[in-house]
Amino acid sequence: MRRDLLQVAALAAGALLIPLLFSYGGADRWLAGLFFDPVRRVFPLRDDWWLAVPGHTSLKWVALGFWLACVAWGGRLRRGAFYMAAIVAVVLAVKHYSPYSCPWDLPEYGGSKPDAGSCLPAAHPLTGFALFGLYLALRGGGRREARAALAAAWGVGLAAGAIQMARGAHFASHVLWTAWVAWGLTLLLSMLLPAAAPRRWRA
Repeated sequence: MRRDLLQVAALAAGALLIPLLFSYGGADRWLAGLFFDPVRRVFPLRDDWWLAVPGHTSLKWVALGFWLACVAWGGRLRRGAFYMAAIVAVVLAVKHYSPYSCPWDLPEYGGSKPDAGSCLPAAHPLTGFALFGLYLALRGGGRREARAALAAAWGVGLAAGAIQMARGAHFASHVLWTAWVAWGLTLLLSMLLPAAAPRRWRA
């Protein structure tokens, strides 16, 4: 219970710090400016092949293939796949109704669709952050496997987010909100579902 309360407190702190530092504090614009060419008024890496194909399209297919493998394998992996699907569904639903637009749609970055919306939270980092669901399913079965899933979630999620930031598709806060929503739902599931409750770690 104490651990859950600490995580809820961390989520609350994140809900305050993300907008304070990135949206209002200017970190979003500063980081976007690192990848924006003010003379040509474009994000030069927007259509870069390495970022658009291996880093975006291919990574999505790899993530989908991994999810299908978890479903087929069964057991804790299948349970993790269901948690992962729930995380993806919630994030995509929030994104669909979001009024916030992507950087490349904004006039200050050469865009022409400032009211496009549907850009927060970011979807592509779900290729990593959805693995929070796998961590939740594995953490009752073994410390090593659960830690590997958690490390992969953060590593892939942040890398996928960085790719989209470089292309001008998202601000940093969009990526962090994806992590926030994904982890918040993971914590909620751990509280509500008896099957997700951690058991004593094996020696």
